[in-house]
Amino acid sequence: MIKFLCFLLFFPQFSLFAEHVFVDGKEFFSLEEAKSGIKDGSQVFLKAGIYTKGFHTKANNLEIIGEKGVIFDNAAVDHKAVLVLTGKNILVESIECKNIKVRAGNGACIRFEGENLTVRGLYAHDSESGIMTSTVPGYVNIEFSRFERLGSRRGYSHGLYIKADELNIRYSKFLKTKKQGSSIKSRSKKVLIENSIIATLGSVDSRAVDMAKYGELIIRNSILQQGDNSSNSQLLAYGLEKNVEKVFDVNRIELTNNLIFFDREKSNVYIAHRLADEIISTNNIFVGDFNNPKEFIKNNKWYISREKAGLEAYPFLPTLDQLQITLTLIDVLGNSEN
Repeated sequence: MIKFLCFLLFFPQFSLFAEHVFVDGKEFFSLEEAKSGIKDGSQVFLKAGIYTKGFHTKANNLEIIGEKGVIFDNAAVDHKAVLVLTGKNILVESIECKNIKVRAGNGACIRFEGENLTVRGLYAHDSESGIMTSTVPGYVNIEFSRFERLGSRRGYSHGLYIKADELNIRYSKFLKTKKQGSSIKSRSKKVLIENSIIATLGSVDSRAVDMAKYGELIIRNSILQQGDNSSNSQLLAYGLEKNVEKVFDVNRIELTNNLIFFDREKSNVYIAHRLADEIISTNNIFVGDFNNPKEFIKNNKWYISREKAGLEAYPFLPTLDQLQITLTLIDVLGNSEN
């Protein structure tokens, strides 16, 4: 063991705490050196290790792929984020970010200022924000990712803050957003959330989803949970900011086949909205008490408590793999109010 530690001391490039990067197959032993090799169409492969500084690149058609165990710790650049990306058609896959902080209080794992971003296997946690964008054309796709304990500045930092043509979220989790931030805040034209979990649990968040500028909001096949410490009674918000006008052609809400928990002892509001042209809410199961149930229980099932639904007590949540069987069991074995 002593010999191994001495080896790492004299050859730090072999340590898990060293930066080891390949750009288009060329090997570098620091991310700072590797930046010079990044160009349009490059593939950046990060070996496992702890990285203490990210990078800013303008390259297009770029892939940034991490080996299991790639961790960016307190690694923001440009007073913005770990990865500041301004090119087109970017893929980021399999990285972890933690302890990301900047002077403005919105330090993120990714700050995107380009066009078309796909993120897979991201774990962003214990930071001020997960992913932020400027006003970008194209899409932001987020898949198989986890956002946990994010937020800062008393509600001005969020798990996601996205302004794009389309925000698509699949097979992802948003847990314990803190300091009155929302798990997802969007000014996008269209937001699609499916096969995902958004849960406050015991944290002090604001809303699960806040659609600030109307547009199209679709949530399906997902689990939503509002905890007792949420600072806002509204689970979902649509167009509630002051002086916001409709700017998109489609302004509608569609919520289908979701399992929704209201665990807040004070008032719970399913969705607060203004100026939606259409609201579809069907085949959802509500568990817990909430305001104005008569407005929403048509075409849905409502159980006044977890016990009435035949479920374990808080903080139990089914996994995504268990969602469909859980919905079926509640429907068959539970004692609904309607």
